[in-house]
Amino acid sequence: MAHVEKREGRKLPFLVGWRDPATKKMRWKSFKLRRDAEEYCDTVSTELRQGTYVDRRPLPVKTYATDWLTRTHPTVTDATHALHEWAVNNYIIPAFNLMAIQALLPDRLERWQANLLRVPTLGPRSVQIIRTTLTTILEDARDKGYLFRNPMEKVKKFDVPERPLSFLLPAQVKALCETVGRFYGMLFLVMAFCGLRIGEATGLQPADLDLVQGLLFVRRQVVWRRKNDLRPGEPRWAFRPPKSKAGVRVVQIPAPMCPLLAAHLESLAGHPNPLGLVFPSETGTPLDRRNVRRRHFVPAMKALRIAGVRQHDLRRSFIFVHVQAGTHPKVVQEQVGHGTFKLTWDVYGKMAGKAQLTPAAAPAGPPHPFLPNYP
Repeated sequence: MAHVEKREGRKLPFLVGWRDPATKKMRWKSFKLRRDAEEYCDTVSTELRQGTYVDRRPLPVKTYATDWLTRTHPTVTDATHALHEWAVNNYIIPAFNLMAIQALLPDRLERWQANLLRVPTLGPRSVQIIRTTLTTILEDARDKGYLFRNPMEKVKKFDVPERPLSFLLPAQVKALCETVGRFYGMLFLVMAFCGLRIGEATGLQPADLDLVQGLLFVRRQVVWRRKNDLRPGEPRWAFRPPKSKAGVRVVQIPAPMCPLLAAHLESLAGHPNPLGLVFPSETGTPLDRRNVRRRHFVPAMKALRIAGVRQHDLRRSFIFVHVQAGTHPKVVQEQVGHGTFKLTWDVYGKMAGKAQLTPAAAPAGPPHPFLPNYP
Protein backbone atom coordinates (compact mmCIF):
# COMPACT_ATOMS: atom_id res chain seq x y z
CA MET A 1 0.00 0.00 0.00
CA ALA A 2 1.02 3.65 -0.23
CA HIS A 3 2.81 5.42 2.61
CA VAL A 4 3.88 8.98 3.56
CA GLU A 5 7.46 10.04 4.25
CA LYS A 6 8.85 13.41 5.39
CA ARG A 7 12.18 14.62 4.07
CA GLU A 8 13.58 17.80 5.62
CA GLY A 9 15.12 20.57 3.58
CA ARG A 10 12.79 20.13 0.59
CA LYS A 11 10.33 22.68 -0.75
CA LEU A 12 7.73 19.88 -0.83
CA PRO A 13 8.78 17.78 2.16
CA PHE A 14 5.95 15.23 2.30
CA LEU A 15 6.27 12.36 -0.16
CA VAL A 16 3.73 9.67 -0.96
CA GLY A 17 5.34 6.46 -2.15
CA TRP A 18 3.75 3.34 -3.65
CA ARG A 19 4.70 0.48 -5.94
CA ASP A 20 3.14 0.56 -9.43
CA PRO A 21 1.28 -2.76 -9.87
CA ALA A 22 2.07 -2.89 -13.61
CA THR A 23 5.79 -2.03 -13.62
CA LYS A 24 6.59 -3.06 -10.00
CA LYS A 25 8.60 0.16 -9.68
CA MET A 26 8.32 2.69 -6.84
CA ARG A 27 6.39 5.86 -7.63
CA TRP A 28 6.59 9.12 -5.63
CA LYS A 29 4.55 12.32 -5.44
CA SER A 30 5.51 15.36 -3.31
CA PHE A 31 3.25 17.66 -1.27
CA LYS A 32 3.76 20.80 0.81
CA LEU A 33 1.26 19.87 3.53
CA ARG A 34 0.98 16.58 5.41
CA ARG A 35 -2.83 16.52 5.18
CA ASP A 36 -2.69 16.72 1.39
CA ALA A 37 -0.14 13.92 1.30
CA GLU A 38 -2.20 11.73 3.62
CA GLU A 39 -5.37 12.33 1.60
CA TYR A 40 -3.58 11.36 -1.61
CA CYS A 41 -2.03 8.36 0.16
CA ASP A 42 -5.48 7.13 1.21
CA THR A 43 -6.80 7.48 -2.34
CA VAL A 44 -3.91 5.54 -3.90
CA SER A 45 -4.08 2.85 -1.19
CA THR A 46 -7.81 2.35 -1.81
CA GLU A 47 -7.31 2.06 -5.55
CA LEU A 48 -4.45 -0.40 -5.14
CA ARG A 49 -6.54 -2.50 -2.78
CA GLN A 50 -9.63 -2.46 -5.02
CA GLY A 51 -7.70 -3.00 -8.24
CA THR A 52 -8.85 0.33 -9.76
CA TYR A 53 -5.46 2.02 -9.77
CA VAL A 54 -4.43 3.84 -12.97
CA ASP A 55 -1.13 5.44 -13.91
CA ARG A 56 -1.44 9.15 -13.14
CA ARG A 57 1.50 10.33 -15.22
CA PRO A 58 0.25 12.68 -17.97
CA LEU A 59 0.10 10.88 -21.31
CA PRO A 60 -0.38 13.19 -24.32
CA VAL A 61 -3.25 12.37 -26.66
CA LYS A 62 -0.93 12.81 -29.66
CA THR A 63 1.59 10.31 -28.29
CA TYR A 64 -0.97 7.66 -27.39
CA ALA A 65 -3.10 8.04 -30.54
CA THR A 66 -0.06 7.83 -32.83
CA ASP A 67 1.19 4.73 -31.01
CA TRP A 68 -2.32 3.21 -31.19
CA LEU A 69 -2.37 3.67 -34.98
CA THR A 70 0.95 1.81 -35.27
CA ARG A 71 -0.11 -1.02 -32.96
CA THR A 72 -3.50 -1.64 -34.54
CA HIS A 73 -2.49 -1.35 -38.21
CA PRO A 74 -1.70 -5.07 -38.62
CA THR A 75 -5.04 -6.06 -37.06
CA VAL A 76 -7.37 -4.13 -39.39
CA THR A 77 -7.84 -3.78 -43.13
CA ASP A 78 -5.98 -1.09 -45.03
CA ALA A 79 -9.26 0.76 -45.63
CA THR A 80 -10.09 0.76 -41.92
CA HIS A 81 -6.59 1.94 -41.02
CA ALA A 82 -6.91 4.77 -43.54
CA LEU A 83 -10.15 5.88 -41.84
CA HIS A 84 -8.43 5.76 -38.44
CA GLU A 85 -5.54 7.86 -39.75
CA TRP A 86 -7.95 10.38 -41.25
CA ALA A 87 -9.81 10.78 -37.95
CA VAL A 88 -6.70 10.91 -35.76
CA ASN A 89 -4.55 13.22 -37.89
CA ASN A 90 -7.27 15.63 -38.97
CA TYR A 91 -9.62 15.89 -36.01
CA ILE A 92 -8.33 14.21 -32.82
CA ILE A 93 -4.70 15.35 -32.63
CA PRO A 94 -5.43 18.94 -33.80
CA ALA A 95 -8.11 19.22 -31.10
CA PHE A 96 -6.21 17.74 -28.14
CA ASN A 97 -2.54 17.45 -29.22
CA LEU A 98 -0.35 17.36 -26.07
CA MET A 99 -3.27 17.37 -23.62
CA ALA A 100 -3.14 14.37 -21.29
CA ILE A 101 -5.68 11.66 -22.03
CA GLN A 102 -6.47 11.71 -18.30
CA ALA A 103 -7.73 15.28 -18.80
CA LEU A 104 -10.31 14.32 -21.41
CA LEU A 105 -13.42 14.77 -19.30
CA PRO A 106 -16.93 14.14 -20.70
CA ASP A 107 -17.92 17.82 -20.80
CA ARG A 108 -14.78 18.73 -22.78
CA LEU A 109 -15.40 15.87 -25.21
CA GLU A 110 -19.05 16.86 -25.60
CA ARG A 111 -18.03 20.39 -26.60
CA TRP A 112 -15.53 18.96 -29.08
CA GLN A 113 -18.24 16.75 -30.58
CA ALA A 114 -20.63 19.70 -30.81
CA ASN A 115 -18.01 21.72 -32.70
CA LEU A 116 -17.51 18.85 -35.17
CA LEU A 117 -21.24 18.70 -35.83
CA ARG A 118 -21.13 22.40 -36.79
CA VAL A 119 -18.41 21.89 -39.44
CA PRO A 120 -20.16 22.33 -42.83
CA THR A 121 -17.94 19.80 -44.60
CA LEU A 122 -18.58 17.04 -42.05
CA GLY A 123 -21.81 15.08 -42.14
CA PRO A 124 -23.19 13.13 -39.16
CA ARG A 125 -21.72 9.88 -40.49
CA SER A 126 -18.24 11.40 -40.69
CA VAL A 127 -18.54 12.73 -37.14
CA GLN A 128 -19.69 9.29 -36.05
CA ILE A 129 -16.51 7.75 -37.52
CA ILE A 130 -14.35 10.30 -35.69
CA ARG A 131 -16.23 9.74 -32.42
CA THR A 132 -15.95 5.96 -32.74
CA THR A 133 -12.21 6.21 -33.40
CA LEU A 134 -11.61 8.29 -30.27
CA THR A 135 -13.85 5.97 -28.24
CA THR A 136 -11.77 3.00 -29.36
CA ILE A 137 -8.51 4.78 -28.50
CA LEU A 138 -9.72 5.68 -25.00
CA GLU A 139 -11.07 2.17 -24.49
CA ASP A 140 -7.61 0.86 -25.36
CA ALA A 141 -6.09 3.28 -22.84
CA ARG A 142 -8.49 2.00 -20.20
CA ASP A 143 -7.56 -1.62 -20.97
CA LYS A 144 -3.87 -0.73 -20.72
CA GLY A 145 -4.37 0.84 -17.27
CA TYR A 146 -4.00 4.53 -18.14
CA LEU A 147 -7.67 5.31 -17.50
CA PHE A 148 -10.12 3.93 -14.97
CA ARG A 149 -13.16 4.80 -17.08
CA ASN A 150 -13.71 5.71 -20.72
CA PRO A 151 -15.03 9.31 -20.64
CA MET A 152 -16.72 8.87 -24.03
CA GLU A 153 -19.28 6.63 -22.32
CA LYS A 154 -20.74 9.78 -20.70
CA VAL A 155 -20.82 11.84 -23.92
CA LYS A 156 -24.30 12.13 -25.40
CA LYS A 157 -24.81 10.44 -28.74
CA PHE A 158 -26.43 12.14 -31.70
CA ASP A 159 -28.82 10.98 -34.40
CA VAL A 160 -27.27 9.72 -37.62
CA PRO A 161 -29.63 9.65 -40.62
CA GLU A 162 -30.23 6.13 -41.85
CA ARG A 163 -28.68 5.37 -45.22
CA PRO A 164 -31.36 4.78 -47.88
CA LEU A 165 -31.86 1.14 -48.76
CA SER A 166 -30.96 1.14 -52.46
CA PHE A 167 -30.73 -1.75 -54.89
CA LEU A 168 -31.55 -2.68 -58.47
CA LEU A 169 -34.55 -4.78 -59.42
CA PRO A 170 -33.74 -7.85 -61.57
CA ALA A 171 -35.00 -6.14 -64.72
CA GLN A 172 -32.77 -3.15 -63.97
CA VAL A 173 -29.78 -5.46 -63.48
CA LYS A 174 -30.48 -6.90 -66.93
CA ALA A 175 -30.60 -3.42 -68.45
CA LEU A 176 -27.35 -2.45 -66.69
CA CYS A 177 -25.53 -5.55 -67.95
CA GLU A 178 -26.70 -5.03 -71.52
CA THR A 179 -25.60 -1.38 -71.38
CA VAL A 180 -22.03 -2.09 -70.23
CA GLY A 181 -21.43 -5.03 -72.54
CA ARG A 182 -20.60 -8.70 -72.00
CA PHE A 183 -17.37 -8.44 -69.96
CA TYR A 184 -18.50 -5.96 -67.32
CA GLY A 185 -22.04 -7.27 -67.57
CA MET A 186 -20.82 -10.65 -66.34
CA LEU A 187 -18.98 -8.94 -63.48
CA PHE A 188 -22.15 -7.12 -62.41
CA LEU A 189 -24.22 -10.31 -62.80
CA VAL A 190 -21.91 -12.15 -60.41
CA MET A 191 -22.17 -9.31 -57.91
CA ALA A 192 -25.95 -9.00 -58.22
CA PHE A 193 -27.03 -12.65 -58.37
CA CYS A 194 -24.24 -14.35 -56.41
CA GLY A 195 -24.01 -11.62 -53.75
CA LEU A 196 -20.28 -10.90 -54.09
CA ARG A 197 -18.48 -7.75 -53.07
CA ILE A 198 -16.51 -6.05 -55.86
CA GLY A 199 -13.16 -7.14 -54.37
CA GLU A 200 -14.37 -10.74 -54.09
CA ALA A 201 -15.60 -10.74 -57.70
CA THR A 202 -12.39 -9.23 -59.12
CA GLY A 203 -10.36 -11.79 -57.15
CA LEU A 204 -12.11 -14.82 -58.65
CA GLN A 205 -10.09 -17.44 -60.52
CA PRO A 206 -11.50 -20.20 -62.78
CA ALA A 207 -10.81 -22.82 -60.10
CA ASP A 208 -13.30 -20.97 -57.89
CA LEU A 209 -16.14 -21.77 -60.32
CA ASP A 210 -17.75 -25.21 -60.47
CA LEU A 211 -20.09 -24.70 -63.39
CA VAL A 212 -21.17 -28.37 -63.41
CA GLN A 213 -22.65 -28.21 -59.91
CA GLY A 214 -23.34 -24.49 -60.09
CA LEU A 215 -21.11 -23.49 -57.16
CA LEU A 216 -18.89 -20.46 -56.61
CA PHE A 217 -16.18 -20.55 -53.94
CA VAL A 218 -15.24 -17.21 -52.33
CA ARG A 219 -11.66 -17.61 -51.12
CA ARG A 220 -10.02 -14.20 -51.54
CA GLN A 221 -10.55 -10.56 -52.35
CA VAL A 222 -8.52 -7.88 -54.11
CA VAL A 223 -7.59 -4.83 -52.05
CA TRP A 224 -6.02 -1.62 -53.33
CA ARG A 225 -3.48 0.08 -51.09
CA ARG A 226 -2.24 3.64 -50.81
CA LYS A 227 1.11 4.45 -52.37
CA ASN A 228 2.48 5.50 -48.97
CA ASP A 229 1.89 1.98 -47.63
CA LEU A 230 3.89 0.24 -50.36
CA ARG A 231 7.46 -0.95 -50.43
CA PRO A 232 9.47 -0.05 -53.55
CA GLY A 233 8.38 -2.14 -56.50
CA GLU A 234 5.20 -3.47 -54.86
CA PRO A 235 1.95 -3.29 -56.88
CA ARG A 236 -0.92 -1.31 -55.41
CA TRP A 237 -3.20 -4.35 -55.49
CA ALA A 238 -2.88 -7.39 -53.26
CA PHE A 239 -4.82 -10.59 -52.63
CA ARG A 240 -6.25 -10.82 -49.11
CA PRO A 241 -8.67 -13.15 -47.34
CA PRO A 242 -12.32 -12.03 -47.48
CA LYS A 243 -13.54 -9.26 -45.20
CA SER A 244 -14.38 -11.65 -42.32
CA LYS A 245 -14.39 -15.36 -41.56
CA ALA A 246 -17.99 -15.45 -42.77
CA GLY A 247 -16.75 -14.11 -46.12
CA VAL A 248 -15.10 -17.46 -46.93
CA ARG A 249 -18.14 -19.24 -48.34
CA VAL A 250 -19.74 -21.30 -51.09
CA VAL A 251 -22.43 -19.57 -53.17
CA GLN A 252 -25.02 -21.19 -55.42
CA ILE A 253 -24.79 -19.90 -59.00
CA PRO A 254 -28.24 -19.57 -60.63
CA ALA A 255 -28.39 -22.34 -63.24
CA PRO A 256 -29.09 -20.06 -66.24
CA MET A 257 -25.89 -18.12 -65.45
CA CYS A 258 -23.59 -21.13 -65.81
CA PRO A 259 -23.56 -21.18 -69.64
CA LEU A 260 -22.91 -17.44 -69.68
CA LEU A 261 -19.97 -17.83 -67.29
CA ALA A 262 -18.61 -20.72 -69.38
CA ALA A 263 -18.75 -18.56 -72.52
CA HIS A 264 -17.08 -15.72 -70.61
CA LEU A 265 -14.18 -17.97 -69.59
CA GLU A 266 -13.75 -19.12 -73.17
CA SER A 267 -13.60 -15.51 -74.34
CA LEU A 268 -10.53 -14.92 -72.14
CA ALA A 269 -8.39 -17.17 -74.35
CA GLY A 270 -5.45 -15.15 -75.69
CA HIS A 271 -6.12 -12.34 -73.24
CA PRO A 272 -3.15 -11.23 -71.06
CA ASN A 273 -3.97 -12.99 -67.81
CA PRO A 274 -0.85 -14.03 -65.88
CA LEU A 275 -2.77 -14.19 -62.58
CA GLY A 276 -5.46 -16.47 -63.99
CA LEU A 277 -8.36 -14.17 -63.11
CA VAL A 278 -11.99 -14.48 -64.17
CA PHE A 279 -12.16 -10.70 -64.62
CA PRO A 280 -8.66 -9.43 -65.54
CA SER A 281 -7.91 -5.92 -66.68
CA GLU A 282 -6.55 -5.24 -70.18
CA THR A 283 -3.01 -5.60 -68.79
CA GLY A 284 -3.78 -8.78 -66.84
CA THR A 285 -3.86 -7.19 -63.38
CA PRO A 286 -6.96 -7.19 -61.12
CA LEU A 287 -9.62 -4.64 -61.96
CA ASP A 288 -9.55 -1.46 -59.86
CA ARG A 289 -13.00 -1.06 -58.29
CA ARG A 290 -12.77 2.72 -58.65
CA ASN A 291 -12.14 2.48 -62.39
CA VAL A 292 -15.01 0.01 -62.77
CA ARG A 293 -17.34 2.40 -60.98
CA ARG A 294 -16.17 5.57 -62.73
CA ARG A 295 -15.81 4.21 -66.29
CA HIS A 296 -18.61 1.66 -66.48
CA PHE A 297 -21.12 1.58 -63.62
CA VAL A 298 -21.79 5.31 -63.22
CA PRO A 299 -22.10 6.09 -66.97
CA ALA A 300 -24.46 3.14 -67.43
CA MET A 301 -26.64 4.24 -64.51
CA LYS A 302 -26.83 7.75 -65.95
CA ALA A 303 -27.78 6.36 -69.33
CA LEU A 304 -30.54 4.31 -67.69
CA ARG A 305 -31.60 7.34 -65.60
CA ILE A 306 -31.29 5.42 -62.34
CA ALA A 307 -30.10 7.56 -59.41
CA GLY A 308 -29.10 6.83 -55.84
CA VAL A 309 -27.73 3.32 -56.35
CA ARG A 310 -24.09 2.53 -55.56
CA GLN A 311 -22.00 -0.20 -57.12
CA HIS A 312 -21.93 -1.98 -53.74
CA ASP A 313 -25.75 -2.00 -53.69
CA LEU A 314 -25.71 -4.78 -56.29
CA ARG A 315 -25.29 -7.17 -53.34
CA ARG A 316 -28.66 -6.01 -52.10
CA SER A 317 -30.23 -7.03 -55.39
CA PHE A 318 -29.15 -10.56 -54.47
CA ILE A 319 -30.88 -10.25 -51.09
CA PHE A 320 -34.01 -8.86 -52.77
CA VAL A 321 -34.56 -11.84 -55.07
CA HIS A 322 -34.13 -14.16 -52.09
CA VAL A 323 -36.62 -12.14 -50.07
CA GLN A 324 -39.17 -12.51 -52.87
CA ALA A 325 -38.40 -16.23 -53.10
CA GLY A 326 -38.94 -16.63 -49.34
CA THR A 327 -35.40 -17.87 -48.64
CA HIS A 328 -34.67 -18.14 -44.90
CA PRO A 329 -32.60 -15.15 -43.68
CA LYS A 330 -29.96 -17.45 -42.16
CA VAL A 331 -29.33 -18.97 -45.59
CA VAL A 332 -29.08 -15.47 -47.05
CA GLN A 333 -26.53 -14.51 -44.38
CA GLU A 334 -24.32 -17.46 -45.29
CA GLN A 335 -24.59 -16.69 -49.00
CA VAL A 336 -23.70 -12.98 -48.74
CA GLY A 337 -21.01 -13.53 -46.07
CA HIS A 338 -22.34 -11.14 -43.42
CA GLY A 339 -20.42 -11.41 -40.16
CA THR A 340 -23.58 -11.18 -38.03
CA PHE A 341 -27.14 -12.38 -38.48
CA LYS A 342 -28.41 -9.02 -37.16
CA LEU A 343 -27.01 -7.21 -40.20
CA THR A 344 -28.71 -9.62 -42.59
CA TRP A 345 -31.97 -9.53 -40.65
CA ASP A 346 -32.08 -5.71 -40.66
CA VAL A 347 -31.63 -5.56 -44.44
CA TYR A 348 -33.87 -8.57 -45.05
CA GLY A 349 -36.68 -7.11 -42.95
CA LYS A 350 -36.60 -3.73 -44.68
CA MET A 351 -36.55 -5.37 -48.10
CA ALA A 352 -39.48 -7.61 -47.16
CA GLY A 353 -41.55 -4.45 -46.79
CA LYS A 354 -40.36 -3.13 -50.15
CA ALA A 355 -41.02 -6.47 -51.82
CA GLN A 356 -44.69 -6.19 -50.84
CA LEU A 357 -44.83 -2.91 -52.75
CA THR A 358 -43.23 -4.36 -55.91
CA PRO A 359 -44.92 -7.75 -56.43
CA ALA A 360 -44.04 -7.93 -60.13
CA ALA A 361 -40.44 -6.73 -59.82
CA ALA A 362 -38.84 -10.18 -59.70
CA PRO A 363 -39.74 -13.55 -61.22
CA ALA A 364 -41.64 -16.05 -59.12
CA GLY A 365 -40.13 -19.24 -57.75
CA PRO A 366 -36.51 -19.73 -56.66
CA PRO A 367 -33.96 -16.94 -57.25
CA HIS A 368 -33.83 -16.75 -61.04
CA PRO A 369 -32.43 -13.53 -62.58
CA PHE A 370 -33.52 -11.76 -65.71
CA LEU A 371 -30.42 -12.47 -67.76
CA PRO A 372 -29.05 -10.11 -70.41
CA ASN A 373 -29.37 -10.99 -74.07
CA TYR A 374 -25.81 -11.42 -75.31
CA PRO A 375 -25.12 -12.61 -78.88
